Amino acid sequence: MSKFELGGYFLKNGTRTQLPLEKAPSIEKLEKYLDILNNSDGILVLSNDQEENLKPYEMTLYSDNKRYLILFATLMDDGDIEVRTFNDNSGSQEFISILGEPYAKASTVTDFSLVIKVFKEFYQTDDVNRELLA
Repeated sequence: MSKFELGGYFLKNGTRTQLPLEKAPSIEKLEKYLDILNNSDGILVLSNDQEENLKPYEMTLYSDNKRYLILFATLMDDGDIEVRTFNDNSGSQEFISILGEPYAKASTVTDFSLVIKVFKEFYQTDDVNRELLA
């Protein structure tokens, strides 16, 4: 049985639609929600019950105009939260707006297959390779 919860919202034609909170979602439900965010602006959160130190516990996807940002959170021993994200290694200092907030452009991707890959990896292994999310 899955230890995850999945939820979020998407925007279509100026209307915000809440995605029903899924407790113990199937991989098919995860794929369905990801497909919605591939085609809409919005936020998707996949969290688990592993909010222990040094274990990743939450992955958040921000989707805006076919640009995607992932924040992947781990609670550290000292109580701080480590956040991992994409990094295009460009060294760019440019910021772009994602859902009205500024984020480093180097932390975003336009290739949705990478988004699917990291969500599925987190779902299946409770972590994501640091070569994908630094």
